[in-house]
Amino acid sequence: MRHLDSDALSAFVAIAEIGSFTAAAQRLNKSQAAVSIAIGRLEERLGKKLFDRLPRRVALTSAGERLHHYAQRILALEDEAIASLSDATQEARVRLGMPDDYMALFGGALVDAFAPRYPLVGIDLRCGFSWQLETMVESRELDMAIITQNPADPKGEVLRSERQIWCAGPGRSPETAPVLRLALFPDGCRSKPLVLRSLDKAGRPWKIGYSSSSIQGLQLAVASGDMVTVLPESAVPADWRRLDESHGFPPVPPLALAIYTFQQSRLPVRQVTSFMRTRFSDVTPSSLQLVSRQS
Repeated sequence: MRHLDSDALSAFVAIAEIGSFTAAAQRLNKSQAAVSIAIGRLEERLGKKLFDRLPRRVALTSAGERLHHYAQRILALEDEAIASLSDATQEARVRLGMPDDYMALFGGALVDAFAPRYPLVGIDLRCGFSWQLETMVESRELDMAIITQNPADPKGEVLRSERQIWCAGPGRSPETAPVLRLALFPDGCRSKPLVLRSLDKAGRPWKIGYSSSSIQGLQLAVASGDMVTVLPESAVPADWRRLDESHGFPPVPPLALAIYTFQQSRLPVRQVTSFMRTRFSDVTPSSLQLVSRQS
């Protein structure tokens, strides 16, 4: 009888996400030899090579990429089965953090799709800058967070790449001013240096006209004044003007959005993580980067 061992699939998914047998073994609290044996048996059972060994990492083969999708689904279903048999009446809370400009992208899905599927899992949401949320995960004030990765010190599992869009309020033409008036998040926002560097590189004069730590504050300033801002594409109001190079605005590098949590998480946290991956991931399995915290 043919079957797929869940422990082997867990090892396979960990290696696929981290890109290293050694790091995957540490994540799973196993020896590297045990992980290698599990993958060897899995490859033998399937009759397919799952990983290519590269100089600095391992990468999924085409067969491995196909298996990765199914392996995640199988492990998620296993989690659901365990949850349903453990205590069908026990409620759980997941403390989740994210910058408030990501609420448009993730918040509605958590209410409309996650909550009906997992009615016993409550979400306690906290908004803040990504560096603050990382600290809160590390101090265990949060179970997990959706963050903008710091390119100099990337943390978390990359979930998706989000375009940054120059935008202005409806009926406004702030791009015609000789010196751009900007409405931006204050220092500590990881996209702000990218925005200002892009303008400086393009030789476009600017000044900060308004600063707010909340997206509502930025939206109010841009909608009522002759100012321009940069927002993640999912956070741009539908009736706002989108500005690009044809309006004299340089492109801004996209943001890498990542899930940051502990390696050994409670089942409800794993359920939220699995939901986020399934619903929002636009990153190929072989390009995922994971730098989770040890429990």
